[in-house]
Amino acid sequence: MKLPKVFKRDYMQTVIMILAVILVVLVFWYGLSFVFRTDHPILAVASGSMEPVLYAGDLILIEGIDNAADIHVGTKDSEQPGDIIVFHRPSGPDELIVHRAVQKIDNGDGKYSFKTRGDNNAATDWWEVQESAIVGRYLDFKIPWLGNIALFFAPFEVKVAFIALWIVVLILVEFSPLIMKRVKRRNDDASLYK
Repeated sequence: MKLPKVFKRDYMQTVIMILAVILVVLVFWYGLSFVFRTDHPILAVASGSMEPVLYAGDLILIEGIDNAADIHVGTKDSEQPGDIIVFHRPSGPDELIVHRAVQKIDNGDGKYSFKTRGDNNAATDWWEVQESAIVGRYLDFKIPWLGNIALFFAPFEVKVAFIALWIVVLILVEFSPLIMKRVKRRNDDASLYK
């Protein structure tokens, strides 16, 4: 089989299209990560703790922070409110939290830690966020509701089910014409012998 004939087949064109889409998504994601200097340049807000500034389901843009001393602190009611930062939760490092930096603590070793608080929360968080746990700072750019899609796909089981569903759909789309041809051929053959 010659190479050009292989690429003319529908299933091969579908595979190439899927690979192209995956490549574009990866280039887009890693491009954003490079430009904004963080592994998480886009994040979906998961709770209402930052209302009315950020709502659950908002998709937000984040920039990395080179120097934690540049983080401005203050409550939401301050003349100049503190920066909204994104950080790994101290008690569960896999979870990202989006809260306002309200107090900066000099650790004496050239590093800082921060007390944080959600704008919609009654009290300051019990933890101190270490400089190393900070992912970035909110850039005052959000897209309302779009983050709900990312939140829907957050559980691992949903991701696996969605990928499995798409694989089944692609297989059905690719092989349904072949199956229909065979069924038609059998019907035609059966009608000849009647």
